[in-house]
Amino acid sequence: MDQEKTKVWAHRGASGYAPENTLDAFQKAVEMGADGIELDVQMTKDSELVVIHDETIDRVSNGKGWVKDYTYEELKKILKETKYDAVHVNMLSAANIVPLRVAHTMKVPKIIAHSHSSSCPGLIRKIMDNWNRPKIAKYATDRIACGEMAGRWLFGDKAFQSGQVTLINNAIQAEKFSFSEKDRDSLRKELGWENKTVIGHVGRFDIPKNHDRMLDIFQQIVSEKKDVMLCLVGPKEGLYKEIKEKTVQKGLEDKVYFAGKQENIRRYLSAMDVFLFPSVFEGVPFALIEAQANGLACVMSEAVSEEAVVFPERVRRLSLDRDNIQWAAAVMAMSSMNREAADLIKMRLSDAHFNIETEAKRLKDLYYHTR
Repeated sequence: MDQEKTKVWAHRGASGYAPENTLDAFQKAVEMGADGIELDVQMTKDSELVVIHDETIDRVSNGKGWVKDYTYEELKKILKETKYDAVHVNMLSAANIVPLRVAHTMKVPKIIAHSHSSSCPGLIRKIMDNWNRPKIAKYATDRIACGEMAGRWLFGDKAFQSGQVTLINNAIQAEKFSFSEKDRDSLRKELGWENKTVIGHVGRFDIPKNHDRMLDIFQQIVSEKKDVMLCLVGPKEGLYKEIKEKTVQKGLEDKVYFAGKQENIRRYLSAMDVFLFPSVFEGVPFALIEAQANGLACVMSEAVSEEAVVFPERVRRLSLDRDNIQWAAAVMAMSSMNREAADLIKMRLSDAHFNIETEAKRLKDLYYHTR
């Protein structure tokens, strides 16, 4: 008997990625594959329904007081009186164009469309994406991307080649993710991993991350080598329950560790021996940059932009068409590599334009530059 698939409902929309109970949050939830959206409704003084969680407007606006004590027009006026110098919209696709259009209508002087991906799943989303893509240039004053693939995909080859797209790299603070022998020893002892090879991944449980394939690859590794663990770091939401159920179905529940969301990512990266990243599409993922900052050898899919590779000699790129035996062999071969020295890592990250200070200054300059 087939098990019923776990349904994923977006609480107040994708409220972890966009302001809660907004069109942006609802569209983001659709993009991320949610099965449904939960929202909250309050009634105004003149019996109009408005989407807001709290009974007061204090937390989500510059005003104060109860929703029920304002008319609909009074609430609109409060929102319109809030002036913005810039609106920066992080876009996984052109489907979430609403914030750009709203900012354009409100005559915000600086409207930035920021591409973070290189593809999008789902027929409806692709139709919306193709329909909305030409409108980006109409609404946005600036177009930026985390990498060339992301820039070309969302804004088009013509815009990219003509210099209309600015690259702002997904930079990090290298020291925050640098390898720690102390962290490695303490966590491996705490979790009983002292004599095990630990394969790791950091990322949300979402379609692009391809956790299904990770489990298939890991199952192949387990068939050849018993003293291995798979450590998955990421919030226990999205497809988490579905992936956890599949570990049980594959008999891997004792070998897959779900770490949940972690504030100290360095501790977990330091405990790993190799980083596995078989994404079906990406822009330039932070997680991969952070893993390399920790000195980890990485095995990634060719669907991930080569722009994310800081250490070519320590990264193996494979096609997703390769079978699990080939992926497993690559992972185990890379797991025996020693880590790079911290000073070399920092220099390479800076040379590859992943330095947080440099990229933050470039973004600040963009905010303050007007046409």
